[in-house]
Amino acid sequence: MTPHDPRAAAGLTAVVSAVVVSSWGFIIVKLIDLPAAVISFWRLVAGATVLSAVALALRTPWPRLRGAVLVAGLAFGVHQLLFVVATKATSVAIVTLVGALQPLLVSLASRRVVGERVPLPLVGFSALALAGVGIVVHANLGDPSRSLAGDLLAVANVLMFTAYFLFAKRARQEGAATLTFTASVFAVALIVVAPVMVLGGAALPSGGQAGMILLLAMAPGNGHLLINWAHRRVSAALSSLALAAIPLLSSVWGRLVLGEPYGWRHAAGMLLTIVAIEGGRRVERARAVGEAAAVRAPRADGADEKGLGG
Repeated sequence: MTPHDPRAAAGLTAVVSAVVVSSWGFIIVKLIDLPAAVISFWRLVAGATVLSAVALALRTPWPRLRGAVLVAGLAFGVHQLLFVVATKATSVAIVTLVGALQPLLVSLASRRVVGERVPLPLVGFSALALAGVGIVVHANLGDPSRSLAGDLLAVANVLMFTAYFLFAKRARQEGAATLTFTASVFAVALIVVAPVMVLGGAALPSGGQAGMILLLAMAPGNGHLLINWAHRRVSAALSSLALAAIPLLSSVWGRLVLGEPYGWRHAAGMLLTIVAIEGGRRVERARAVGEAAAVRAPRADGADEKGLGG
């Protein structure tokens, strides 16, 4: 990556766009009066059907359902169930706060799973983002929509989402196409979600509920498509740091649509998180500059750039 790599800029733009659309997912789920497994099942069916149809029309090659693709799909299925259950069981702010732990989890695991070394300053900015979201949650501690069970489910959810996120990046590094990989993830996730729905009592959504589920699949759901596209352009650490902004936007929508609390502490938390994301972007850019300089610099023994394997 060069310091002004247009691929990196496009990747970060895709991640930011994913943040905006994904932040509405929590709100839409709150508004659908159906069991978690039913929402998750029909959301995945809608997403897999539409993406598969587009992939077939474009003749996009399909990845093999093994290794990173399979693990990502299974983890995504568990995440989908936990995300919906936790969102219904506790406040949006709590679910999204726990989700803000993801950048720190990615920092700990990304080298082992996807081979990326995370700069120490980027870990620091991840902690700053977590502090920003923590301020938002502290402002919501008295919210009657909170529950301990929902809080614990939110913790399990972020662990499953982190596993999905890292193995999705690994699959993309191994050459899986964005469109068919995302469709495959949705299809594999149904292996997890469908039995849970059947055991809990399958249900067909009403017209209004079906419309909301379709909106959930096509708007927040396609945030996953954008992130998967960005995986080969942006580091796992930076993209997961940017995703920490989802809680701040969700808290705004929660106030406007659901009447959840919002005040100066929410605004302060948002400011801290924005500073953290910008700081992370600068760290990534500085690293790119350093790598580019190292490639251009001649070795002490006189070897040229070609001799270095550049």
